[in-house]
Amino acid sequence: MDQGLLQQKVARGYAKAALRLGAMTTQYRPASLTAPMGTVHATFLAAFNDDKSFGFARPALWGKPAVFGLFDTTDVQSGDLLTCAGENYFVARLEPFRPPLCMLCNRVVSIAGQPGQGSTNGDGAVCTDVGYSDDYGTAGDTSAQTTLISGWPAFIQIKGKGSPTGDGIPGSIKAADYEMLLPVMPDFIPTVQMAVTTDLGTIYTVTAVEPSQYGNRCLMSVRQV
Repeated sequence: MDQGLLQQKVARGYAKAALRLGAMTTQYRPASLTAPMGTVHATFLAAFNDDKSFGFARPALWGKPAVFGLFDTTDVQSGDLLTCAGENYFVARLEPFRPPLCMLCNRVVSIAGQPGQGSTNGDGAVCTDVGYSDDYGTAGDTSAQTTLISGWPAFIQIKGKGSPTGDGIPGSIKAADYEMLLPVMPDFIPTVQMAVTTDLGTIYTVTAVEPSQYGNRCLMSVRQV
């Protein structure tokens, strides 16, 4: 039996289990950076659990967004967005014979930067490093930033209690570091000094980016002004 046929049988098995345990889920396959959930790709039943054996002994833990998906994986890709029971997820990794790794999201974000910035082919990108020097993302001219992506589910949490560098003023409060997990996006990778705005109105400045086949891991600080 070849790998493709075996994977089809595994996918059908997941689908049968989801018929008993799953809830209705909407799947999106983003084609637009500004409307990633504008067009429904498919609907199916799905269940999510942080236990790979799907024992459903506990809910997903706070601060632990990685969960495993139980659903038909026949037409699922890394970067797909899923909405189930009022929660947003993105598919981070899909491997043969194993349940897909998904990330439970807690925010919806937009990202702004210079025109063309973040394009994976570099078309129209503008150098923005000059002028950015402090830890709070306040240096340099940010007035020219425009919205590059919007409406993307993401996971954001506090990563550190305080930045090791500060403004040097005695008694000043050091800004906390935040971590953001984003799905793989079509022809776009976030870059340093982009501005991230959440659905709560909080604005962060991207300080580091780790792109991978799972998605994009970003470190951020809260923009002070």
